[in-house]
Amino acid sequence: MCAMSQVSHGSNSQLSSEDTEFFDIGAFGEDVLADLADLGDEPDPLQVELLVSEVIGRWWEADDDLTAELIEFAAGDEGAAATALLAALRELAITSDQRAAAAEALAEREEPEWAASLGEVAVGECWRTTDVYGDESSLLIVFGAGEGVHGVLALIDFNEFGGWAKDVVVVESPEDVLAELRDQDAELEVVSPGDAGQLLENALVGTDQFADPDVTEEFVRFRALALARARALPDGEPLPEPEVLSPAERDEIVATFLGEAELEDTPGARACARLLVDFGCEHDPRRPLRVGPQKLAVFLDSLLESEVEVDEDAQEALPSVLLAWARWAGTRDGLPEPAVTALLEVLEECLEEFTTDETVIDAYLDGTEEFADPVELTELLDRRMFAVPSVHTVIGDEELELEPADPEQRRLLVIGDFPEYHDALADDDFDDDARTQLAVRTALVDQLWDDEPPEVWQAVGRLQEKGLERDEILDELGRVLEERLQPATGDSLEFDLDDYCRSLNDLG
Repeated sequence: MCAMSQVSHGSNSQLSSEDTEFFDIGAFGEDVLADLADLGDEPDPLQVELLVSEVIGRWWEADDDLTAELIEFAAGDEGAAATALLAALRELAITSDQRAAAAEALAEREEPEWAASLGEVAVGECWRTTDVYGDESSLLIVFGAGEGVHGVLALIDFNEFGGWAKDVVVVESPEDVLAELRDQDAELEVVSPGDAGQLLENALVGTDQFADPDVTEEFVRFRALALARARALPDGEPLPEPEVLSPAERDEIVATFLGEAELEDTPGARACARLLVDFGCEHDPRRPLRVGPQKLAVFLDSLLESEVEVDEDAQEALPSVLLAWARWAGTRDGLPEPAVTALLEVLEECLEEFTTDETVIDAYLDGTEEFADPVELTELLDRRMFAVPSVHTVIGDEELELEPADPEQRRLLVIGDFPEYHDALADDDFDDDARTQLAVRTALVDQLWDDEPPEVWQAVGRLQEKGLERDEILDELGRVLEERLQPATGDSLEFDLDDYCRSLNDLG
């Protein structure tokens, strides 16, 4: 989202997601009234709206709407601040019942002149940018005039739920934001107020479809005000109905794709293509066959998170099918060739990460077939990835990809962490200190890999809680082990295990 100056206010009424189950609505309401009173007898209506929008947003974030209770509290207070609060809630409360309750309470008292302008703002121009793929749009709606001009700016992602708002802010200089939008590498178009309002409201509703949406603090603050502004806009043209494709129609698309892309019609390729069609129908129903970098990245993420089951044949066919799909669907949609080329380049990087993730996880989970508990598997993976953070290393001029489950290859991964010893290793000219340091580090990595003794990993956890980094932790563990080494023959390390474990328990 482009940089912008945001309309802000100072508020002392704070509410966290942990606060809503047990708290005094009266005390909280008094804080809100105090914040409103601080704005003066004739406050800027926008500042009142911003303050109340933040209160409603905190409850939305906590998934525990107490607006009805706040309306009841304000109705019992005859002060000017309570009147201001009711006037704001008449416009900003999320449900029509809440807005009606605030209006009913407000009807019984004298309303200040400035409150009449709440929610009644002139609508200016509405602008929208969309990237060439249709993955994202920035939507700017201008409201007010003169010194009261402001804008609502939303970033809308079309890759899930048919579109959802990733961010929304209120901006005090919409002309500056518009200048930044013009500089973006995206198409900028004027949209009607009705269409803009419908797009904004649908996107905000889309965000609510997530169990735990990844949104900014600004989104939380401005959500209620953005919804109110969207409600104030005229009705727009009806959106196109989602394209509902029957199973037979989806199969026909798959067959057409495989034929036109000249891909071998194998069960794995067909399964991959069908997954892509199904994904588009579910997450982007108005344009199910649209392709873009973010849309395909979300698709790959859904596979990594095991949202859909993929058999071995489909996994093997995935890279070639996905690249062919991107070219076929991009050409079908009329994307310019540079955009298709860029899409393929991004997709190749995503596929490399995707296949690497699968391969690496398998390498770290070697020998874990007996584990059925996912919590145990997660802990094992954390422990082994602490011991061996990467399966890639460089020794001398040679880049290596190794199997950490193999003790000899694991030792090479340890050696890769000590480039200062590589020349000595090549010349077989190791001094005793260097040899001991490598042996101790290798022993620690082996102990962590096998979780023997378990006191090593337990000590790691305590040292992490103290804020130590991996190298610092391994140095601490190495000191404990080296202090307990006894004379031994060959390259073996001998030490008193009980004494070692007791010393480990003292760490942290």
